Amino acid sequence: MWRAKNGPVPWWLIPLAALVFDLVVIALLQPRGPVRDEVVFFPAAQAFARAGLFPSLEFLRHYPAPQAPLSLYLAGRVLAIAPRLWLLRVIDCSLMASALLRFARFAQQCCDRYATLAIALLALNPYFHLSATHFYTDALYFWLVVQVVTRGRWQSRGLHAVYLGLVPLTRQFGIIFPIGEALQAVTERRFRAALAALLTLAPLLALVVLWHGFAPDTPRAEIPRTVHAVYGWFFPYVASYHVAALGFYLAPVAACIPRTWRFWTAGVGFAIFYLLAPAHQNFSAELAGSGIATLGYFQRAALVLGPRGASCVLFSFAFLGGGLVGESLAGRGAWRFFVVLFVVLSAFNFQAWDKYLLDVLPAGILALLARAPAAQSRFWHTKLNTPS
Repeated sequence: MWRAKNGPVPWWLIPLAALVFDLVVIALLQPRGPVRDEVVFFPAAQAFARAGLFPSLEFLRHYPAPQAPLSLYLAGRVLAIAPRLWLLRVIDCSLMASALLRFARFAQQCCDRYATLAIALLALNPYFHLSATHFYTDALYFWLVVQVVTRGRWQSRGLHAVYLGLVPLTRQFGIIFPIGEALQAVTERRFRAALAALLTLAPLLALVVLWHGFAPDTPRAEIPRTVHAVYGWFFPYVASYHVAALGFYLAPVAACIPRTWRFWTAGVGFAIFYLLAPAHQNFSAELAGSGIATLGYFQRAALVLGPRGASCVLFSFAFLGGGLVGESLAGRGAWRFFVVLFVVLSAFNFQAWDKYLLDVLPAGILALLARAPAAQSRFWHTKLNTPS
């Protein structure tokens, strides 16, 4: 099903097609001015451009965006040389295509006949192309995540540590990757490696001390502060929705893997969890009066069936997503911990959105497909191996 008639699809073909498609969208369809969340990120990058090569601590405490600063700082350096929004979009497009190319090469080694499926699950995700055709912080974040999850034995520990440290400096939620690496090292009784992984969080911790919180002191950070003040810090509906969305975006994988007791137990558990904490409009959207009533393309598509039909669809995919999360635990390497930490920490995230799943999909795909029967005999004896 996932093979071309005359053999496997070349591993580089899908990334190349994605690159061409996204460049055409940028050239022909995108307006010159900022759209969507670019209205936040582009002015923030311009502020970094004005702040110079070495921004002051005061600026880093108050720059006008709630995300960690790395992507915005680098974009600011680009704007200082060539102040063009289209250039930032092309750079993001290139980063996304480069990440997909790297993932495709790795999947070709570890997923065997499921490699085309693994690549397609990312390339056909609508949020992949949303991130590739806009100037968001997601592109650099996704690129760094792929470098982390596709680590091979040839990659030096020092370079891997650099990637681990840069991921949370791009988006704060990236802490799941150093922590996941540390947990994997602990299970292997490599305690020095676990400590080294946790030490890569030091730059982000320095920013947290500077900010006196988890984001800079900016008007954009007022919304999460208000949400936490009114609703607290625990948002189970975010985790239940993200698990359901994970089941939706990884649904084809369920046909490729053995479904053990982990699948059925976790599936039932997360289905019950969804009944207790069903998806609803984000509190942040309510407080901001944004009018955004859905949590992403998945819920929007489900609502075509009406509220009751959508609830049944989301409940079903919560079962499937929970089962896939359960099966991912049977995998090797840190991939399984990345997936589990994403789900757990989602419950403390004030906002649910399909796009957030894009950055954990590479780990989820590899955790599941690299252990599929058709892949195991080949992958575990190649030079490319699971993260360590």
